[in-house]
Amino acid sequence: MKYYPLLLDLKGKKCIVVGGGRVAQRKVYSLLKTGALVRVISPNLTQNLKKLARQNKIYWITSHYQKRYIPNSFLVIAAVSDKKINSKISQDAQKAGILVNVVDSPEESNFIVPSHISRGDLIISISTSGKVPALSKRIRKDLTKLLVPRYSKFLKTLESIRKDLKIRCSEPRLRKKILNILTESKI
Repeated sequence: MKYYPLLLDLKGKKCIVVGGGRVAQRKVYSLLKTGALVRVISPNLTQNLKKLARQNKIYWITSHYQKRYIPNSFLVIAAVSDKKINSKISQDAQKAGILVNVVDSPEESNFIVPSHISRGDLIISISTSGKVPALSKRIRKDLTKLLVPRYSKFLKTLESIRKDLKIRCSEPRLRKKILNILTESKI
C-alpha cells in the first residue's frame, strides 16, 4: 500500500489552488465545503469562481503562478493546463514541506484526492491509488445507489443510541458491546 488513508481537517487552513478553469473550480468547491481558506492564483477564472471572489468566499490572486504565493500554505493544488508549470508548483511546494496535489499526475503529488461519497457525517473514500480514477468514480456511483442511503440513516440512528448509552450506561465495555451488537444487526 503506497498511500496512507486519512481525512484532513482543513477548517481555517490556507489552501492554494493554482488555475482558474473547470478543474480548479471543482477543487475550490470541495475545499470550501471543508471550511478551508481558499486562495486561487490565476490571471483568469471561470464565471463561478469570479462570483465566489466577488462574494469574498475565495481570495483571487490575479497573476500567473509565482513561488512567493505558497509559503505558509497548508496545501496546494496545481490545476493548470501547462504540465511544466504544474511540475514547478509541485517542486516548490514539496521543497517547502507543503502538501501538494497535481491534478492528473499522482507521481508529482505527495497526496491524491480519492473519489468520495459524503452524506451528512458519513464519508466513504474510494481510491485506485491514482491508477484508474474512472474506476473509483464507477465504484462511488455503485455504492451511492446500493448502500449509502441505508447506511447514512443507520449512522444517525446509532449516533442517537450511542449518546443515550453514554448517559445511561457508565461501563465503557458494555457500551461497546451493545454498539457492536447493534452495528451487526439488521435494523
